[in-house]
Amino acid sequence: ADELYLSQPNISRNIANLENELGVKLFDRNKKVIKLTDAGKVYYDSFKRIQLEFQKAQHKAKLINNNRQGNIRLGYVEGWMVTRFMPYILEKFSKEYPEITISIESYNHEELIQRLKNNQLDVILAMDKNLEGEASIKRCIITEIQKLILYSEFHKLARKENLSPYDFRNEIFYVLANIDNIITDFEIRKCCEPYGFIPEINFVQNIESMLAPVQNGLGVAIYDEWGRNINTDGFKHVLIDSFHKICMAWSVNTTNLAVNVLVNEIRFLMKKTK
Repeated sequence: ADELYLSQPNISRNIANLENELGVKLFDRNKKVIKLTDAGKVYYDSFKRIQLEFQKAQHKAKLINNNRQGNIRLGYVEGWMVTRFMPYILEKFSKEYPEITISIESYNHEELIQRLKNNQLDVILAMDKNLEGEASIKRCIITEIQKLILYSEFHKLARKENLSPYDFRNEIFYVLANIDNIITDFEIRKCCEPYGFIPEINFVQNIESMLAPVQNGLGVAIYDEWGRNINTDGFKHVLIDSFHKICMAWSVNTTNLAVNVLVNEIRFLMKKTK
């Protein structure tokens, strides 16, 4: 009510009028808990899609009106395999906006963010947690990816069936050094806590330094389902019940109208590819 600058009775009256007009009940009201009905969820999802389509039309009209052509520099985290969805998205985008070209680059988390701040990239695909507190960057969540424990086919446990995260309790966990290792250390410990152990963590500076000892059976790594190596020969993995939130991020001061078009397109198409 405060956000809409309306009184609670006015909002309740408007909802009741809308339910009468649509002929369905939109909300379940159980004491202080209010949630959407199944019919309400259908309308909500439909209106969100309409909203996204409208935003796309707005940005496309602005591009046409300003006769804008140009290039979008898109960056994402090195080591990620995004071919499951990115080629499809880029193909759809280029058909709808042939006047806009897209170049793609890949860097570690810190360099990715720095290049965005320095206007060397227009938009990035990154883990949302690494952008918290960045006042100069706008972002929106587009999906979640599951974390996993990566190990070698030469590991002493590789022949054991039905492995669980607990089976790796005595292993060294190789982890990419991040912007704040203290926070990363806490998050990894939190991931392993439900499985009854505290991991021994060894931070490394790059992906190759993480994969080399793992590939040779000297430990394991905390990785995620977008990791380039998880389905290649020589590696196996066990899923963890924990997820990374993935976002699109861009500068609040961007003057590139095409950035908003691309962000909305990816948000829309990611929903379709899930």
